[in-house]
Amino acid sequence: MPNAVSSPAAHPTEGFGGKARMLTELQRGGFPVPEFLCSPTNIKEAVERLGFPLVVRSSATAEDGSNSSFAGQFESSLDLWTIDEVERAVERCRRSLSTPGVVDYCRRQGIDPSSLDMHVIVQRMIRPELAGVAFTVNPVTGAEEVVIEACEGLAADLLAGRTTPLPRHHPRVAEHASDVERLARRIQRYFGAPQDIEFAIEAGSLYVLQSRPITRIGFSVDVGEWTNADFRDGGVSSGACTPLMWSLYDFIWERTLKGFLTDIKLLGSDFRAGQMFFGRPYWNLGAVKQCLMKLPGFVEREFDEDLSVAVTYSGDGRRTPVTLRTVIKALPTLLAIDSIWKKQERFDRSFLAVGFDALIRSFETESDDETVLGRLIHETYLTTESNYFRTIYCASLAKLDFKSSYPDADYAALVGGLPPLRHLEPARAMRAMSARHETDVAPLLERFRHHSRRELDIRAPRWDEDREWVERLLSQAPSHEPADAVDTYARARAGALSRLPRRKRRGFERKLDRLRTFVWLREEMRDLSSRAYYTIRRHVLAIARRRGLGDDVFFMTFRDILDGDRSNVERNREIYESYRHFEAPHEIGVRFPFATVVSSRHTNSGSTDVLSGIGVSHGMVTGVAHVARTVEEAVNLKRGDVLVCVFTDPGWTAVLDRAAAVVTESGGLLSHAAVICREYGVPAVLGVPDATRRIENGRTVLVDGSHGVVQLR
Repeated sequence: MPNAVSSPAAHPTEGFGGKARMLTELQRGGFPVPEFLCSPTNIKEAVERLGFPLVVRSSATAEDGSNSSFAGQFESSLDLWTIDEVERAVERCRRSLSTPGVVDYCRRQGIDPSSLDMHVIVQRMIRPELAGVAFTVNPVTGAEEVVIEACEGLAADLLAGRTTPLPRHHPRVAEHASDVERLARRIQRYFGAPQDIEFAIEAGSLYVLQSRPITRIGFSVDVGEWTNADFRDGGVSSGACTPLMWSLYDFIWERTLKGFLTDIKLLGSDFRAGQMFFGRPYWNLGAVKQCLMKLPGFVEREFDEDLSVAVTYSGDGRRTPVTLRTVIKALPTLLAIDSIWKKQERFDRSFLAVGFDALIRSFETESDDETVLGRLIHETYLTTESNYFRTIYCASLAKLDFKSSYPDADYAALVGGLPPLRHLEPARAMRAMSARHETDVAPLLERFRHHSRRELDIRAPRWDEDREWVERLLSQAPSHEPADAVDTYARARAGALSRLPRRKRRGFERKLDRLRTFVWLREEMRDLSSRAYYTIRRHVLAIARRRGLGDDVFFMTFRDILDGDRSNVERNREIYESYRHFEAPHEIGVRFPFATVVSSRHTNSGSTDVLSGIGVSHGMVTGVAHVARTVEEAVNLKRGDVLVCVFTDPGWTAVLDRAAAVVTESGGLLSHAAVICREYGVPAVLGVPDATRRIENGRTVLVDGSHGVVQLR
């Protein structure tokens, strides 16, 4: 197995000379690649070194990348036996760079044809008895299995679709299938993303001719519909997830989601609440929608847009009208919801005041005893995380209730100016220290030790283990106070009430106050959740030290740790590493075919310089884009810049304090980023597809958080 630690940070075919870089990377990884030279200056010397027969292959900018393949666009030549044939083939390959087909493909992919360059590969030609392709994920069904298509001799006709692959039980295929599968899995693990691999077998030896990312994946209808919405916004699905983290999350998710739906009389039949695909957790979108459609006022588009779920239908999608019949039918649910709102608010307020501290106190002393860890998980963590999730569900239902009753209300303004949030306390403390020119971070490490760069990655060190990071945050903390969101909220509330008939004002205030309460409680409960994970991490690391587990402990489920079972570590680590660089689909299902190619998205005006998303925090700002795919890249954000990122979570809060505006690829009206941006008075547009690719670093952009629009200047 090539060492995964030294493997590439991304697939090497991005950028200049794609195929040559890919072959070089395969060689570096120890994979069997036929000898080759890239753009040899002397063809005769190349021939003398490689011998005949030869093949000439293209290696152009952006070819065989994750966002563009140029499959079949460039000229390649096989079975060359003379220097003259090689020289003519090299020239044809270079000239193919400017053919009409290539120019048209560039136009459709948004690539400037003049930016392309060509390096030509001269390679020893394999004379195979068997050749073909291996996909490490089934591109038709989405199944995580190796699919092999092979034929006798050269695979050119197979790849062009002119011949039918041999059946899997054919003697030659069966003879080599296991070796091809093992090699394919090794290559995927090395690159960290699903691969489309060309292979050939010559004299019994297996060779890799090419490996590139799989760019399109479909799904079978029996998979159902799944999403990582909310899970990916700084959560367990923002990257590949370790078995330990998912086992903890799934322990809560499976029981609380279905338990809550049962409590509000919406659960019909049992279903699997969460599942791993491509090394990441997803939740059962189809099953949840089937339950929520029983509620009067449910609108599929609003549900999807709130969570930044892909909309693949026209209009509002499925909706449940508010009629006498639907209300009567849903009456048991409506009564149950009202009772649960009251019960959950009472619990949360008590738990925030004294309950959590009482539960966590006996576990604050680090222990390497598995029995203590088991109690911590089954007592403190179960209570904390279950009620955090139930608070999330209550907030979602409160929003549905408010929006269905007052669809024209200015939600973004009305849910700003919340009571003080615990998530903002580190930033407030840093601003105060910056104003006093204090540099000693010891008080921050003690008071906010449970925070982290990535709080829902239990591998990530917490602040009390990451002093240098906290020092960087403090060194760049502003000394000014952010805009006061309370005034904006107060004006919006007064304006909304003035436009309503007097008879509707009481109901408006009651529903709005309930919504604001649960949005605030949700954020407060998340801070307790972070403290619970901090405590679990300390105990897990103590056990790992005693048992000499190292980082294997993160590739065990919490039940494995309690049982002392390491048998699944290698397989779990392989799955994690095989998808660690994969930008996985946000939704799974037949309605959500997945393509990694960045498509051009047009507004009604037809301009690709206007990007649309969800306006979650009002205001309009023009500034310079600071594109950051990680919080480490965001930490150098200058005051007044526009932060463009994939997502944010509580670990980004101190950075958001400096942003003039925020643009993200995911998130909706209820997301953490939306809440924090409203509290800071920072204009924000969330859910802008591919924002970190479509907006160049340093580009001037106008962010209109009121209308959900980003203009590229």
